[in-house]
Amino acid sequence: MADLYAVDLAFDLLDTTPDAVLAEVRRHLTGDGLLSPRGPAWHIGGMLVGEFGPAERDGWALTARQEIHEDQLPALEDLLLLLTPHIRPPGPVGRIRHHAHESPDLLVLREGRVVQLALDRR
Repeated sequence: MADLYAVDLAFDLLDTTPDAVLAEVRRHLTGDGLLSPRGPAWHIGGMLVGEFGPAERDGWALTARQEIHEDQLPALEDLLLLLTPHIRPPGPVGRIRHHAHESPDLLVLREGRVVQLALDRR
């Protein structure tokens, strides 16, 4: 079995987010982008989704649930590094769970970067 991860992202981007960054988010949500798959998940259960649009309080809202292969983790990290300066702080931005684990790790915005916090000691 391949190393698959359930990745859930949900956060707002500031209304000052540059157009080039917004375009990169949109690129990842379409075509062969990292957040583009839709429909039933292959292994993690549930549905694969990705939505991006105007936030309720200015800026932009991103919500995605994807099944990511371990080879795609560097692309996910690159995307989060690009978005981090524009995420409306503070707090959680998502979670990631290896398909074989019961409990996810939280993805949290701390001191200008996204860090992964384990919820249990595997």
